[in-house]
Amino acid sequence: MEQGNGNYEMGSYDQQQPADATTLLNKCREINDGVADLRAKREGQLVAAQNAMLDSSNVKEDQVSRQTLDYIEDELNNGFRYLRDLLKKIKQTPGSGDSRVQTQIDNTSRNIRREIEQYQKAQSDFRKRLTEQVRRRYEIANPEASPEDVDQGVQNVLLGQEQMFQVSGSRTGQANDARKAALERSAAIRKIEQDMSELGRLYQEVAELVHQQDPAVEQINQGAEDVAGNVAQANTQISHAIDSARRARKWKWYALLIIILIIAIVVGVAVGVTQANK
Repeated sequence: MEQGNGNYEMGSYDQQQPADATTLLNKCREINDGVADLRAKREGQLVAAQNAMLDSSNVKEDQVSRQTLDYIEDELNNGFRYLRDLLKKIKQTPGSGDSRVQTQIDNTSRNIRREIEQYQKAQSDFRKRLTEQVRRRYEIANPEASPEDVDQGVQNVLLGQEQMFQVSGSRTGQANDARKAALERSAAIRKIEQDMSELGRLYQEVAELVHQQDPAVEQINQGAEDVAGNVAQANTQISHAIDSARRARKWKWYALLIIILIIAIVVGVAVGVTQANK
């Protein structure tokens, strides 16, 4: 599944060819194994990297720990994208409407979404702790700032406005170290927020995949809709034809009556003329 540097390669199989249930169930099992791998990475490597970032005490440690944290977060994000794409492949494969496959797809989708939720929760808690550290370091760099000034300064730093980070006081060296530490943490916070937004969209996509129909079923439904449309159109044409036939028959009777009247008139005139001559 994993091919180094957090890059994932999609297992290839022809999605246009009908697949038996066993093949699709094996693909679902592969996804569940991938979820377990991501869970282990989150509970192990991610937690370790987060603690290293929180415990770092100098600028060099801050930089190294943040690079490590970014790397692990990217691996997790890539992993979730891979699982989403693989689940999409399964849903687009004819035969995925099998009841056994559909049940497993539902379970697999829930597993992915549950792990996304756990990852988001871990990142949200970590973000709060980082924000507290940014505030503490801002206070160290600006010991004379009021609570309101600290709140505004921290907000500016979190928005990436590094130029707003003021350093004052006689302990300039310590203040500068605090400033650099705060900026490293604010950059980590902004990345977390960006990742959380993407994870929210990915979560929704995985949820929606469950409700998509098997392509074969969609084709059948489309065919049924086409047949229904053709039948309705044929019925309309038949109705028009029946109405036309009825109107034609009615005009035929009218024409027949007119002919009979004309004949009667002609005969009457002829008889009248004959009687007059006699």
